[in-house]
Parts: sequence; C-alpha cells; structure tokens
Amino acid sequence: MAQPEFQIPEEYASKVTRVESKDKRTDAEILNALTTHTPITSEKNIWTYWHAGVQNMPKWTQRNIINWVRLHGSEWTVRVLDTVPDSPNHALTWIATEDLPEAFVKGTMTGPYVGPHSADFLRGAALYTYGGVWIDVGCILFRHLDSVCWAQLADDTSPFSVAAPLIYGQFIANHIVASRKGDEFIRNWHLIFLELWKGRTDYSGVCQSPLINFIQKLDFEELAEAGYRWDWKLDVQTIIGYIGQVFAWMRLTWLQEPDGGFDGVNYWAKKVLLWNALPEDFPAETTIGFDGADILRFFATRLDADGDDAGHEKAKNAAWNMITQSVMQKITHGKELCHKPHCGTLLDLPENEGKDMAPGTFGELLRYGSVNLEQTREMHYIEAAVVESELILRKGLLEV
Repeated sequence: MAQPEFQIPEEYASKVTRVESKDKRTDAEILNALTTHTPITSEKNIWTYWHAGVQNMPKWTQRNIINWVRLHGSEWTVRVLDTVPDSPNHALTWIATEDLPEAFVKGTMTGPYVGPHSADFLRGAALYTYGGVWIDVGCILFRHLDSVCWAQLADDTSPFSVAAPLIYGQFIANHIVASRKGDEFIRNWHLIFLELWKGRTDYSGVCQSPLINFIQKLDFEELAEAGYRWDWKLDVQTIIGYIGQVFAWMRLTWLQEPDGGFDGVNYWAKKVLLWNALPEDFPAETTIGFDGADILRFFATRLDADGDDAGHEKAKNAAWNMITQSVMQKITHGKELCHKPHCGTLLDLPENEGKDMAPGTFGELLRYGSVNLEQTREMHYIEAAVVESELILRKGLLEV
C-alpha cells in the first residue's frame, strides 16, 4: 500500500528531513520474521516482551514494533520474548533460569501485574547477558536509537555504558533502558530486583523489603512537582511494589560498598547517560494532558478538521512537537493504578482498534513520522543528580 505524503508545516520544516523506511517488507512479513529465533550477532539488540507472543499482541503494539524494525533496518535486531510453550522466542530460550525468579520460571506468578513484572525480570537479564536496548511494547519511537544513546554507549572514548530516561533525582523510568553487554551496574540492579522478589509470587510485600527502606525518606510530592500528574487511585505502598525495579535502581545509585566494592554513587554520576523523561518520552502528557481519553481523541483527530478550531491547533502542535522534539511517545496502560483509564488500556478495547492510525488522522501522521521523518536536532542530555552524602548506603549490595 502506498505511503501517504504529509505536508510539513513551515515552522517545522527545518526540524526534520524525509527519509525512506529501512525495511520494505509488509507488516505481515515483519511480524512473521519476529516469530523466528534469530541468533545474536552483535550488541545492537532491541528487546521487549509480550506473554502471548508477537502474533497475539494488541494490534497497536504490533504497529509500534513493526515501525521499530522499519526505523532501524538490518543493523538492529528486534526480539519479542514470550512465555508461549515451545515458542522459538520463549524467554527461557534466551535467559538462564538462575537469572530469573522462581515464580517466573515455574509460572506461579499471580496478581494483576504478571505481564509488566515478567518484563521487568527479563529486562535486566537480557541487557546484562547480551547488551542492547529494552523497550516496552507501548513505545512509539520517533528517533533512531543510535542517536538517542547507542552511539555514545558504543564509543570506546565515551564514559557512558548505560542509558535511561530520568524522572527526577535518582528516579528513572524503565520503559527504555540501554546498556553494553556485561555491564556491572545492570548486573547489580538485576540482583537487587531479584532479591526483592525472592520467595514471592506477586508484588505485594516488595515495599516492605529492608533493602529499600530508604523510601521512607522520599517525598513523593516531588513526582507531581516534576510535572507527572496522573490521578493515582492506589496507595503509595502499592505503587512502590508495582515499580519495585525502579527502587532497586535507586538503591544502587545510593550505594557504596565498603572495602573497594561496587561504587554505585559514582557509577551513576559518571557512566549513566540520561535524558529528561517528561518532554522526551511523554510528550502527549505535556501538551494534551494525563487523561488517557484525551490522548486517544488526539490520535483520532482528523488532519483536515477546522484549522481555526483551538483543539485542532493544539493537536497539530502536539503531533509535530512529538515528531520533531521527542524520543518517543510512551503509551501507558497503568492498569487500575489511576482513577481514569490510560490510553493503552483504551486502545486495547475492540471498539478502539485502529484509532491509533486511522487514515487522515494525527495518529496516521505519527505512524508515518516515526519512520519517514528524521529529526535534525541534537539530543539534549542531563547530568545525574547524586544523592546527598548523609543518605549514601555504605553497605554490601544485598546487605540490609
């Protein structure tokens, strides 16, 4: 099917250049290729996970991944891990059982967040074992990973070996994390997270682990002050359990092992490449807002609607700012975390199938731009904020 040709508004014309897709296969051909087991040939691996396999994902997430392939071409290999019996990409064909919690290996995980936490277990293990970039399935990429972070991580003269988006302080977002193979920081992050889940089958109780009792010193109002204004429904303790992997990371950035052990404080300060998560990864939230229904309406807004309408102008600016100024749009599910459903939850509904890319809408423009419009800007990075000296954890990696 022929690609539509979108006119670039004059005010954005210098911010992108038109490029060809790096993979000309059909959607079906790309999806079929993703079901095969592709051997490792380099560290340029894009990892993700869907429990039921790539062919059984929601269509909108399939479109995300198909466009990752088209954006990166043959230099990068996308792998969608799963837990489908006898699947060529079953997680346990890639990750050793000793590197995963017993509950994952035995399939005994319970609760509403088995999928996200399964992805969390695989994230650190895949990056440490093979290197590359882990991206959650809900991410629409607007920028090639080489220019997001990989060119710096792969440069032997660069100090950086890990990259991630920063929320505030030492609080990262883990929907995209990149690292070189065998990175010590990633290994230790994964070990802490495994310890948080030791003996558990669900996330309840994670927040009570003495490994992360420093959370009592955190002010979660800082999240709202940093611009993240989701209308949380669940209590703070439950949310902490849900994002336990983020607090495993935070522990490591506060940690200095004695007697010449691992110095997480300085590793974080000197070797982790960071960008501002809100404008780079959540641009719709910064312009449209945090209501998932509003973001869905934005996707479905027609390009040829009344140009004098304030809502249409807002949608136009939001779309072109995403394409020209952001790494991605992370579409969240936020299952039962907030009072209002997130956009990902709404897109999963049968009645909303295709609203992320309907012909003649801003959703279609975003899909086109994610492959065929290349940003001209330089990526903006931020320095890691080091924890105050009085809060440094001077103890062993798993010492309570």
